Amino acid sequence: MSNTSDELNEHKPGEFTLKDFIQIYREKRKNIFRISLIFGILTAIVVFFIMDPIFLSYGTVKTSGKVVGLNLGVAGSEIGDFGEVLTGTSYTKELAFYDNILNSRRCLEETIIKYNLMEENGYKNMQRAIKDFRENILYTVKDKVSGTMEVGVYNKDPLIAKEISDFLILQLDKINLELNLLNAKNQREFIEQRYEQSNEKLVSAEDSLKLFQDQYGLSPDVQIRIASDIEIQLEADIESEKIRLELLKKIISPNEDEVRLLEDKISALEKRLYIIQNDSDGNSKLRLKGSPDIVLKFVRLKRQVEIQNKILSVLLPLYEQAKIEEKREIPTILVLDQPFVPDEKTKPKRITSIIAVMFLSAVLTYLYYFIRTQLKRIEGINA
Repeated sequence: MSNTSDELNEHKPGEFTLKDFIQIYREKRKNIFRISLIFGILTAIVVFFIMDPIFLSYGTVKTSGKVVGLNLGVAGSEIGDFGEVLTGTSYTKELAFYDNILNSRRCLEETIIKYNLMEENGYKNMQRAIKDFRENILYTVKDKVSGTMEVGVYNKDPLIAKEISDFLILQLDKINLELNLLNAKNQREFIEQRYEQSNEKLVSAEDSLKLFQDQYGLSPDVQIRIASDIEIQLEADIESEKIRLELLKKIISPNEDEVRLLEDKISALEKRLYIIQNDSDGNSKLRLKGSPDIVLKFVRLKRQVEIQNKILSVLLPLYEQAKIEEKREIPTILVLDQPFVPDEKTKPKRITSIIAVMFLSAVLTYLYYFIRTQLKRIEGINA
């Protein structure tokens, strides 16, 4: 009675031991082997005699090393340090841009239509054709360190694979060139507009400066400095002459002609000093009244002219370069290796496929026997 109870406890559902797993394998290993062998043979028949071999042809392209744009370094040393930052030198960005072009609907549609892949592969619509081309036909491998990219396609016919790879590289160059020219045109239009605005501002600033100089002289700051020196000299002369007058009055009579002449001289000097200090009509070339405001306005007007001149000196070479870039139609893709006609298939991997199917079938067969044994054990316990 106790032995029967122990056997029931040993075979409770869900309490399989390693020994039980091994026991099932020993009992069913021949069946497992036969079934996996059958599936392996069927797989071999399919991959060797039914599935068409797939060939891969690809070429290697090299990036130019910079994103399309103006070389701002030519505009002057002041912004040359920012040229590389603004135009970009990252291989990663350019390779990603190439990848986007190759996967674009425009590029793939033209390829599918040119080589009649819709009928050849039996696609129902262009959407499915593009999706399948991206996932199963197009081949791209990027090397971000060297800035190279392999571009190719899978096809049953090695010659067709080479032709489509050649066409894709041409499409990549064509679309990239069109986008470059469009980008250059947009840049040229923007710079042209900015150049015209700066030119108008420069003309306006120059006219304002001319009117100011017509009223206050060519260099008011220099004139004011001269006036200031003259004012100091006049004040010094007036004080010295007053001292002489006081001394002279102590020596001779105040009614003497010499005293009167000295008094007239001092009066003339004081009048001249007053004119310099208080001229508000701008009639005198030497004046000090309102001098700080005059100098400040002159400096500001002069600065505006210099700023607009500096902006134009930066924009002009950029504008000329943009016009050149807009008309330049040279190839933008550097082809290191042209696509080739492959002489060895790439897919399917026959031996790998057979081994994988045999292993999977063996695992599934073992699971089948394991589950069946477990169900029988549960039914025996319940009975």
